[in-house]
Amino acid sequence: MSTARLLPATPAAALTRWRPPPAPGRGVVWVMGGLLLLMLGAAAIVRWDISMRREAFAADARIAHRLLSQRAAQLEAVLATLALVAPARGGDEPAERLPALWPAVLAVQRSDADHPWSDAVLAEAEAQSRAQSRAQSGSARHAVLAGVDAARGQYWIVLAGHPASWALRVDARRLVGAEEWPLSDTGPVRVWLARGDEALLLYAGPSQSEQPAGLTQGFTFAMLLATPGQPFELHLHRATGPAQWPWAWLLAWGAACAAATAALWALQRARSAQRRQADLMRLAQAARLNTLGELAAGLAHELNQPLAAVLASTRAAQRLLPQAGGADGEGEHGDQGGDGAALRQALSLAADQARRASDVLTRLRRLVQDPTRGAALQPVGLQALCSQMLHLLGPELQRRGVTASVSGQVGALHADPVMLEQIVHNLVTNALQALEQAGTPAPRIELRLQPAADPTQAQLRVCDNGPGLAPEHLERVFEPFFTTRAGGLGLGLPLCQTLAQTLGGSLEARNAVAPGGGVAGPSWC
Repeated sequence: MSTARLLPATPAAALTRWRPPPAPGRGVVWVMGGLLLLMLGAAAIVRWDISMRREAFAADARIAHRLLSQRAAQLEAVLATLALVAPARGGDEPAERLPALWPAVLAVQRSDADHPWSDAVLAEAEAQSRAQSRAQSGSARHAVLAGVDAARGQYWIVLAGHPASWALRVDARRLVGAEEWPLSDTGPVRVWLARGDEALLLYAGPSQSEQPAGLTQGFTFAMLLATPGQPFELHLHRATGPAQWPWAWLLAWGAACAAATAALWALQRARSAQRRQADLMRLAQAARLNTLGELAAGLAHELNQPLAAVLASTRAAQRLLPQAGGADGEGEHGDQGGDGAALRQALSLAADQARRASDVLTRLRRLVQDPTRGAALQPVGLQALCSQMLHLLGPELQRRGVTASVSGQVGALHADPVMLEQIVHNLVTNALQALEQAGTPAPRIELRLQPAADPTQAQLRVCDNGPGLAPEHLERVFEPFFTTRAGGLGLGLPLCQTLAQTLGGSLEARNAVAPGGGVAGPSWC
């Protein structure tokens, strides 16, 4: 199992100084935003529709009140005229023709000293009319309401006069003709005249079962008629509910919101894909630069050993050359003084060049092995960073059918986020490549975070259910140029090891072990 021990932990509040890009799954936010916009717009449309229908209802109610008040006032004016003129009784009395002229007048009755009222209700109403006149100091008499028949919608109005008093039987439903009435007699509005507990129904409106079910009482109107003799209160009521909402407009608004949300979501996904591509390009550029540095460091390390051997051999040859030539420079092959001097000079030049090459490689290795140069250390949330790496590699994970997850929680780390991103990116990429190469069914990658034994440290485990590593390979996975993948360069894990060590941590690799101590199947962490 491979464990990366990364950096001292810092307070989580320091995360405000570094915020990774947003995690995946923002589609839910767009859907919720679209639903909120839909509900707000639908509420505005419904409120506007209700307001318009309420205004139309109020306008019709005011017209109905004015017409009823006018007709009632006209009937009282007719009564006053009859009482003033007091036509004589006869077979062709003009008052008897009133029902033909006024459809609302059903009957006309007259009372005088010789012909009193046959109905006690009318007599009582006449007495009330005279009493009102005396109470008002001789002012004009007013008609009095009498004999209300709520079931038929009819009533009497009586006006006391001298020498005769008059009474009209009125049909309330005919006060205003259909051609003038602003409402339909079969429409959704219920209209009635109320006086105390009595109610004269003018228009019944729809039945209770046909009325739309709503959350409120609906539209209502109530106002007294502007006639003192007929003190009725006009009532209008119209039930409202969702069945009367402008569903065509609501459906159009819903379609517009859905289209707008889909377009914005697609735009957001395109921008997210662009940001993901930019981040991957940034990581790839950093990987290329770091790999180049690791390559240079590996070459310097590998070339320093043969250069050291060349330098040692050259110096040994320089020491052995005088012994082979004798004290005076002459050997068994004769006088080689001139050739010996040239040979010693050549060996000296070779040693100088080998030393110079070794110094150049040492300086190069020291330069490329300092990745912290120019790095900006800051508090970084490791869990957010791991989630972001999986988000960046999301399309690749989906393409290969790999399930990836992050679990655990640790404190913030004081590090360079680019280096941490490079480590996690390389480890997850290696796991992806291993899973693809092995053809593992139901491949998965798990990034597990847990606090280390040292409270100032944190551990990150990158585990997969791939084939694992052979025992002889585990010891060499962090060697430069060692790889088990065809075409691999063998610098990814050494680079991760270098970056982890630079950040004050370490990196190790091992196969996953079962709880009982055996190998837990083909897997590696």
